[in-house]
Amino acid sequence: MSHTSTSAHAPSAGQAPPTGPSRLTGSAAPSAEATTEHGEIRLLVVRHGESRASAAGVMSGVRTCAGLTDLGREQAHRLAESLTREEDPPDAIVASPVPRARETAGLLATGLGLDLPLFDGGVREMDFGAADGLTVRQYAVRYGAFDLQGQPDRPFAPGGESWNQLCARVRETLERIAAHPPGRRVLVVCHAGVVVAASAVLTDSAPPEVFSDDSPAPTSVTEFARGTGADAPAPWRLLRYDDHRHLAETAPESVPAP
Repeated sequence: MSHTSTSAHAPSAGQAPPTGPSRLTGSAAPSAEATTEHGEIRLLVVRHGESRASAAGVMSGVRTCAGLTDLGREQAHRLAESLTREEDPPDAIVASPVPRARETAGLLATGLGLDLPLFDGGVREMDFGAADGLTVRQYAVRYGAFDLQGQPDRPFAPGGESWNQLCARVRETLERIAAHPPGRRVLVVCHAGVVVAASAVLTDSAPPEVFSDDSPAPTSVTEFARGTGADAPAPWRLLRYDDHRHLAETAPESVPAP
């Protein structure tokens, strides 16, 4: 998929533009607060691994997704290995039902030794409507370029969602998960548009650069935390954004059988 600026154009395949003040600095390590505290809920919002649609430059939504590439599966394995080394690994998984996210979540559950994921349509990718299954070039010819952030109520294509609709759905879903969490540190396996929308609606933050097919990176982790137990919910805190250091780690060499 090509990199497309949302300052003047619709996003590239599988993407949606950021909104809100820009105050992030790209990939970040966990902060000093990274250990889960008593009475705190953590949401680790993870983008799926590389998909076949992404590799082919196709805008694939709910109806046309064909799952992960071999590279996407390897990325999921690497993330699982990385998460098992964290001081407080995730203890539950919620995932989008779209095949690329379902497959990523299943691999993570196996690698982390967790129960099968709970699937929630509220964290599926933006509904592309009539554009679902089109290439980026086909979309541009058929519907033209427009600024999703500047026109947040315009549907991506006929029958599809707008940016504001996506943000409202993501907010409602993540707040619902946080209100009745299946664990203390929950992996939410979803899509690039959902990651950016979550940053916008939970912490009023957005990436400093327009995100593309590689940002947030496949299997990257964006982590939010909020204290619980008070009369009014505490504000969400952003602990890390687009953390994909596991993708740069050298894969362990296989040991020959004796």
